[in-house]
Order: sequence, then structure tokens, then C-alpha cells
Amino acid sequence: MFSKFERLTAWRYLRAKRKEGFISVITGFAFTGIALGVATLIIVMSVMNGFKAELLNRILGINGHISIVASAGFPFNNYKQAVSALESIEGIDLALPMIEKQLLVSSPHGAEGAMVRGIDKADILKKKVMR
Repeated sequence: MFSKFERLTAWRYLRAKRKEGFISVITGFAFTGIALGVATLIIVMSVMNGFKAELLNRILGINGHISIVASAGFPFNNYKQAVSALESIEGIDLALPMIEKQLLVSSPHGAEGAMVRGIDKADILKKKVMR
């Protein structure tokens, strides 16, 4: 891993001469501080990568990579055939028919727009969309 020259150089500067014992203590504190800082950085980055992966899985659990939407004013009547055709393609894990509508939610304090999505209960139970 390290050459003999690198080990000797590191050993020479990490230990102090006998009359300069305090420098050895300072070196020890600095070495420990750097080691703790690097360890903390590695741990935090690992945890954040795990959170990112989990968040992405949860978002994509209900929102797919692709949405096929009917044109405005034209109903999508043959959605069952489309779902079965999509599921037969290699690499597609899940295809669901979904209804999506906009609505207005009002209260005495104001009104807000919202989006409602509807999925058939059998699809949710059969394919384990929600955990």
C-alpha cells in the first residue's frame, strides 16, 4: 500500500523528539480530528445516499417513468389492452390504469387547487403499489 519511503517520512513527522513532547500531543489531536472528520463525512454521505434511494423508490412507486395520456376530449377506452401489451414488454415492471383529475379544495380560510389520482383497489392489492 505505502512504500518504505512514505512510511518512514510519515513516522518521522508524526512522532516528536524527546525534548518536544508537547508537539506529539498536538499531532495526536490533529490526527484524531482529521480521522473523525473523514469518518463523519463518510457516514453522512452514506446515510444521505440511502435516503435519496428510498425517496426515489417511494416517488416512483406511484409515479411511473412514463405516463400514457388520452387526448383531450377523447376517452381511452381500450386501456386494458394497452396495460397487457405494456406488461408483456421486457423490462417493464408495472403498468397501471390510473384516473387523474384536478379539483378545487375550499375552506373558510381560502381555496387551493389539488390533484386526485385514482387506482383500482385490485391493482393496488395485486401489484403491491403501496407499502
